[in-house]
Amino acid sequence: MLTTIRNICLLLTLLCLSPILQANDNPNLRIEVPFVELRSGPSAGYPVVSVIEKNEIVSVLLKRTAWIKVKDKRGIEGWFHEDDLLGLSQNGQAINTTQITEQDVINRQFEAGVMYGDLEGANFYNLFAGYAFTPVFSAELSAGKALGSISDSDVFEVMLLSHPIPDWLVVPYLGVGAGVINTEPHSVLADTESRRSTLMSAAAGVKYHLARNFILRAEYKLSIALTDRDENEEIQTWKIGFSVFF
Repeated sequence: MLTTIRNICLLLTLLCLSPILQANDNPNLRIEVPFVELRSGPSAGYPVVSVIEKNEIVSVLLKRTAWIKVKDKRGIEGWFHEDDLLGLSQNGQAINTTQITEQDVINRQFEAGVMYGDLEGANFYNLFAGYAFTPVFSAELSAGKALGSISDSDVFEVMLLSHPIPDWLVVPYLGVGAGVINTEPHSVLADTESRRSTLMSAAAGVKYHLARNFILRAEYKLSIALTDRDENEEIQTWKIGFSVFF
C-alpha cells in the first residue's frame, strides 16, 4: 500500500508540471503554422468545426485548463489545445510561459491527491479522486490505510462535497458520505477477529490553491461505524495533504 501511495504521489507531481496558458482580456493571436483545427468543445473527442490557416488573426474568448476557445475572422468559434501554441505569437512575441488563472481553479473538473493524518491514534494514508459537477458540488472516491499498534484498517468511501464559496482564497467545504471499514487485529488470540463495518461520515475542511495545479487541503471527518455489536462506534479522522487538478 505504501509503495502504491509513493508511486501515485510521483505521478501526480509529474501531472502538475503540464503548463497552462494564461490569456489576457481577448488578446489577438496570429497563426504561424500551416493550419490549426478548431473543435466544437474542449476535448479531442469533439468534431472539427473549422480550420485556421497561416497568418490568420484570432481572438481569445475563453480558456479551460489546456484548451483555448477563440473566434476567427469569419466569426466561427472553436477550441484548440495549448500544444498548438508552439506556432502562435501575441503582438509579435512568442508565447513561452503559461500560468493558471483563478477562474481555472474555480472551474476545475478532475482532482486527485494524497493525504496523511490520524485515525483514532493510527497513522492514516489516503488516496482520493474527485469530479466537480459545478464549482459548488463535487463527488469523491477515496481509499485509505490505517496502521495502528493493535490493528490495521482499510477504509473505502464515496462522498458528496459542497464548496459554498468557491471564489474565496481559502475555500471551506462540507461533505457527507458512506463506505466500509475492514479492521484486521494484530493479535492471534481466540477472542480477536477481523471486522467489516459500514461507515456513515460527515466531513469539514478547507482548500487553498498553492501554485500551478497544486491545492493544499486539510480535513476533519467524523464517522459512525455500524457494527453487529450492541453499540456503534465513532471514528474521528484528521488529515492534511495535497491534490492536483486537470
